[in-house]
Amino acid sequence: MNWSVTLPILSVLLVLLGAAVALRVRSGVLWPWSKPRPFRSARVEEFADKLQKAIIFLAGEGENLWAAAMICPCGCGEVIELNLLRQARPCWSAVEHPDRTVTLTPSVWRQKGCRSHFIVRHREIVWC
Repeated sequence: MNWSVTLPILSVLLVLLGAAVALRVRSGVLWPWSKPRPFRSARVEEFADKLQKAIIFLAGEGENLWAAAMICPCGCGEVIELNLLRQARPCWSAVEHPDRTVTLTPSVWRQKGCRSHFIVRHREIVWC
């Protein structure tokens, strides 16, 4: 076997495989047959000191929501808090669906830390 030809091909395949695994881990999919856990919403009057993964906490009273909070979906563990008040900037909007999932618009783009950029659409994270 000609190793001078085989080794470069193997190293390229290993790099591609590593990139595919990293992409699957970042998106929350660890194996091709598993799906990421859908994000759901929970109404609260105030945010707890420790938030749970895959839950978008919506703070407010009745139909008046003023903030949303969640654990960053990239896996870094940082808390993301979003303003839902239209009078202040930046501002997001949250739409709750009957199945307790939520859509947040516009996208969330962390400028510090992990620098994740994503959209929460109905029940899943869509990476930008």
